[in-house]
Amino acid sequence: MLEPVRASYRTGESLQWTRVNQLPDFVYFNHSIHINKGVGCNTCHGPVDQMPMMYQFASLQMEWCLECHRAPEKFLRPRSEVFNMRYHQPTADLPLVVDGQSYTDQESLGKALVAKHKLRSVQDITSCSTCHR
Repeated sequence: MLEPVRASYRTGESLQWTRVNQLPDFVYFNHSIHINKGVGCNTCHGPVDQMPMMYQFASLQMEWCLECHRAPEKFLRPRSEVFNMRYHQPTADLPLVVDGQSYTDQESLGKALVAKHKLRSVQDITSCSTCHR
């Protein structure tokens, strides 16, 4: 399974990728804004570190995206945890300390991160022009 990667490394030739997630041409998506605001990779892509072969984890249909855009505080995490595939949202049993503040639930952490990362209003991020050009 890894031989194509090894061969690419040896020869310097690019890997041939099979696209897993496909968005229509009229949808604008930028990974960097999501990363900078604290959306973890596995929120959309799933547990890729446990997938023997990559598969599409989420539908990525508009309603699925809007679930997060309507309530981003439910999904945000500290920027330092964006790439952590083992990240768990804070609980009373396992609080999370961010900037010296202890959080015991995702709602309070999420609201703090919305303010810290300066997310635009829900009205703004659910506007059609945010994702459609």
